[in-house]
Amino acid sequence: MNLRVPTNIPSGDRRTIRVEFTAPLPPVPVALVLVDRDGDVWRQAGVTVEGEPRMVCDSPSQADDRGDGPSYPWTPTAITAWFGPVRTLGGAA
Repeated sequence: MNLRVPTNIPSGDRRTIRVEFTAPLPPVPVALVLVDRDGDVWRQAGVTVEGEPRMVCDSPSQADDRGDGPSYPWTPTAITAWFGPVRTLGGAA
């Protein structure tokens, strides 16, 4: 056996098997980004225990809304109720 020639290494069955995917791959999850009526941008920062997106606003336009740390876990439903109407960054929500 000559180890310098790769074809001499025993490797078992060398048949090529063609694999075809009949179903499309699942979509890649994209983080949700919303814009409220004041133009504040809300970005997704995780999900709640129930599985709903948890949103944060990094730089709110109202000075009174700025805080130092974690705040209420805003969801799209709560944002719409308090700051609606909202839209996605690319268009209508």
